[in-house]
Amino acid sequence: MKILLVNDDGIKAKGIETLFRRLKNNFDVSVVAPKFEMSSVGHHLSMRTPVFCEKFPEYGENAYALTGTPVDCVKFAVKQLNFQPDLVISGINKGANVGSDVVYSGTVSAAVEANILGIPSVAVSSASYDDDEYGICADFIFDNLQKLYKAALPDKVINVNVPDSKITKIRGVKVAQQSIRDYGDHYVEIKEGFFVKGTPKSYADHPVESDVKFLDLGYITITPLTYSMTHFESLKSTEELFK
Repeated sequence: MKILLVNDDGIKAKGIETLFRRLKNNFDVSVVAPKFEMSSVGHHLSMRTPVFCEKFPEYGENAYALTGTPVDCVKFAVKQLNFQPDLVISGINKGANVGSDVVYSGTVSAAVEANILGIPSVAVSSASYDDDEYGICADFIFDNLQKLYKAALPDKVINVNVPDSKITKIRGVKVAQQSIRDYGDHYVEIKEGFFVKGTPKSYADHPVESDVKFLDLGYITITPLTYSMTHFESLKSTEELFK
């Protein structure tokens, strides 16, 4: 299987390095990732700013750093470098990407770009900010790669999130719907004129059985995603309004 690895934390990030090391002996792995950190850039595509591509020999012959976004990396790999991966894996991201995180996430957006190009993809994130936790994520991807690939066929995004094992025991795997992750509706002033957004709330007691809730409870969550934003239930009623 030919696998393209991308991320949004940058090509030197420990997450993508750990995943590359875990997969490289069993699969044909190429890497195209941002030269600099590009977290939370969403589906940003470089339209007017030139991107610079350079070899990154630490990951072998087919590895490149790009001065662009995660979405740029996928599009450049397929359209310019002519890579034809069977699967795109985006990550391992530092921090979870559940609920409404997927709208802002460069990690998920890279996987969605693969989706747009007709390539099955997996986005993988660790709820931990500890580099020691990446091995758990990499092992899960390696051990379940064929299942994840089949779930992603023909062109879906499978969003995987792994709990912080130092906070909660990993209790199993849950396939769950996407929910909302509330970061708070306020900004906190850290010094004069400088503000930061609120931190995510816990949803372990949330009534909806969602990715946010199950991750809080210690489950690895798996959510199938697609780029289509059409609200199909409203097509007929909207059409009636414009007749």
